[in-house]
Amino acid sequence: MISTNRKTGKPARRHSLPGVRQSVGSALTAVLVALVGNGTAHAEDAVPALEVSDPFIELHTAPGRGYPIFHVIEKGEQVELLKRKTNWYKVRAASGETGWTKASQLGRTLQPTGLPADLPEVSHGQYLESSWRVGFTAGQLEQSPSFSLTAGYRPLTWLGAEIEAGKIYNQSVTSDYYGANLILEPLHQWSLTPYALIGYSQFSFDARQKVLLSDLGDADGVTLGGGLGYYIGRNFLIRAEYRVYSVSSNSDSTGLSEWKIGLNTFF
Repeated sequence: MISTNRKTGKPARRHSLPGVRQSVGSALTAVLVALVGNGTAHAEDAVPALEVSDPFIELHTAPGRGYPIFHVIEKGEQVELLKRKTNWYKVRAASGETGWTKASQLGRTLQPTGLPADLPEVSHGQYLESSWRVGFTAGQLEQSPSFSLTAGYRPLTWLGAEIEAGKIYNQSVTSDYYGANLILEPLHQWSLTPYALIGYSQFSFDARQKVLLSDLGDADGVTLGGGLGYYIGRNFLIRAEYRVYSVSSNSDSTGLSEWKIGLNTFF
């Protein structure tokens, strides 16, 4: 039956506003539920869960073999990946314990699908976060081949310190040199990272090493230099460097130059 307006005799209009409001409310509710559901799904995806396939994995208190083991996760249990630092991962066990384990152990864990986990590789960012590195370099000091071993520590992403010990070869004679350097790396946005170097060196020249210094014996030197570090993958970095030494022995002083290239690994 159609109702009419008593005054005009025309059909009365039904006000459908409550119905519209109800429809809009239902639609908004559905959208919110979908958004919340998607957000929950993304949050779950952000923390990947893996199943341990080894007999067990060990949790350390910090990323390094020297830190104590405080918990063991057994085969078949679930772990969640929280953070990565070079070849160590911070994980959370199903029981709630969090600790660090080697990537080599997690490489044998399984996804919920039963397939082996495809863990991400170490990146340039992890190199910048690493604390320790060691390396080997080869080059030429003036006209003489030189080789050195280095060990460094980085307290900050832009500042590091290293010590080195090396040999200088000339006419079948070897001489030693030692150094301590500060390394400044202010630019981090590229895989090819420039750096500056300042340090102190000590030389012990052989009596026949006249090509380097006329006044022979022990000599001290101030080191200034710069170079480029190129991250090549995993835990390895190539360094190319040029240095200038201001060397003093007794009352004499001279300038020496050296170029070198080397391979570093970090952890």
